Order: sequence, then C-alpha cells, then structure tokens
Amino acid sequence: MNWDAIFPKGSHVTEKTTRYTVYTVDFPDGSGTMTAHRVLPGILLVFNDFYTRCGFRNEKTRPGFIEVNHCLKGSYECVLPDGRHISLGMQDFSFSDMGRPMERSSFVSGEYCGLSLLIHVETAEQSLNDFLGEQIPFSDIFERLLYGEGVLILRTDPRIQHIVSELYHAPDGGHSGYYKLKTMELILFLAFHCDNKSAPAHPCYCRNSARKVEDIARKMTENLKRRYTLSELAAKYHISMTTLKTRFAEVYGETPYQYLKRRRLERAALLLKTTDMSVGEVAETVGYQNPSKFSSAFTDYYGTVPREYKKDAVLEQSIPFGAGANGNG
Repeated sequence: MNWDAIFPKGSHVTEKTTRYTVYTVDFPDGSGTMTAHRVLPGILLVFNDFYTRCGFRNEKTRPGFIEVNHCLKGSYECVLPDGRHISLGMQDFSFSDMGRPMERSSFVSGEYCGLSLLIHVETAEQSLNDFLGEQIPFSDIFERLLYGEGVLILRTDPRIQHIVSELYHAPDGGHSGYYKLKTMELILFLAFHCDNKSAPAHPCYCRNSARKVEDIARKMTENLKRRYTLSELAAKYHISMTTLKTRFAEVYGETPYQYLKRRRLERAALLLKTTDMSVGEVAETVGYQNPSKFSSAFTDYYGTVPREYKKDAVLEQSIPFGAGANGNG
C-alpha cells in the first residue's frame, strides 16, 4: 500500500527509517510535520505537529479510508462539502470518512499537536481479526458509527483519554509492539463503546447562514483586544440574537463566549511559548485587562499557571514533539 499518497498535498518525506517516516508540509506562515508508524497492515499511526494558521483545501477523495484524529494542543476547524463546520479543541476526537473529504481547514490558534489513525478499512479488518483471533465486522461497525454523516465527534471523552495519553508517552524501546497494542485498544473502544448519537446532528441551516456565523467568529477573534457584544454582531451581520446563538452552537459546538475564551487562551499559550512577552503583556494582547483573571482562566484551561507554562515551553523547545515516537526519547 502506498501510504505516501494518503498524506495532504504538498507533503514530502524528510526522514525515513525502518521504524517511522516523517512527512513535512511548508506553509506561508509556518510548517507542519507528521511522523508515521505502520502498526498493522492497513493502519498507520501518525503524530502531528503543526505551527501555522493555514490548513488544507480541496483534499483528494480517498474512498475506503477512514481517519481518527485526537487534538492534544491547539485547535482545528474544517468545513465539509455540505457546508457543515467541524471544530476540534483540546482532547476532542473526530472519526471521519476520507471518501468525503473536507472542503477547507485551518489551524486557527496557530498551533496544533495531536495524533491520527489512518485506516484502510478492508485491509485493516483482516489484520485486526488476525491479531484478535476472531471475526469482528469492523467495516460494518465503522459504517454504523459514521451513520451517513461522514463524521463522528467525541468531545473530551474521559473514558478514552488514558488510552491516548499512553500513545503519546510510549516507553523507551519496543515502540512497535506497544503502539500495536494501544492502537488496538483505541479501535476496540471506538467500535464497542461509541455510537452515532455522539455525532453532530445534521444542521438545518443554509450555507449563507453558516457563512455568517463563520464571519462572526472571524470578526470576534481578528483583534482579541476588541470586545464586541452579541447585539453588535447580530446587527452588523443582519441576524437575530436567537439565530446567532443557535447557529453558533451548531457550527462550533459551543457558545460565542466559550469560543472566544478558548481562542484567547490558545493564542495566549502560543505567545507564551514562542515570544519573550511577559505574562502581563500576553494577557493584555489577548484581551484580558486583569492579569489575575487571565491567570485563573489560563490555569483552569491548561492545568498550570502561565509562568510555569512558559518555563516548561522553553524546556520543550529542544525536544521535538513525539520524540519518543521517532525513537529519540
């Protein structure tokens, strides 16, 4: 199987060993790397590390393949061909049909780290059953999970976080067997503990309505110091307050306030990690006038105070994301 053809347009191999392959994509404002491990025939485990706001457009249709994504850091948004908007935040999962690819996508916070499982259903079903020693109709299960929608979203499901966290921190040595076991555990969980009720309902709004909400979200975040009221935005984009709130929740899976707060904190994390700005300067830049409120909100979201986050980020800069994944850590 030629896995190279599965990766996004513009990807090129920058490192290849017997254990993994590193694909790199260059963007106008940054770059991304994808470190791929073949764990079983038909299944590829990929560690993603992107530092860019850009994304991908008009990806090739790849029938017979599905993709599982987990967001560890940052956020990701995409628009499907039918106009639906999908947004992934920290610890969210998506399960999607690569035969119905996205229309466009972006890494809205400028940073995205996570993992993907790329699965060729027919080949993977045989290898999974050979590994388990029993016949499980994985192709039927996957089809049921997608339920005709082409995508399943799992929001910060605590039942599977331990599986994923262990994939990010594989022990030194023996990565191949460890990844095989943990990948199998994750697929079995998805197969037998999830259902299509977790999928976002097919929205009953037109493309024009979705575009307005997208424009509103962009307006809210283009200058994080600027505070708009919902009434101002509703009037500017000729949409009622009720419709704005309803459509925003349908498109982004959260309220306008939750969305704005998340984007502010994600931007703050990126500034702390990549600039010499002080915590107070970062707080002001992302729209917090009170540093203590910023610190409290940041700690609630990231589990550590901004100062410690910045200190840890400096230490991490010398260690590539997924270093254990490429056999270096």
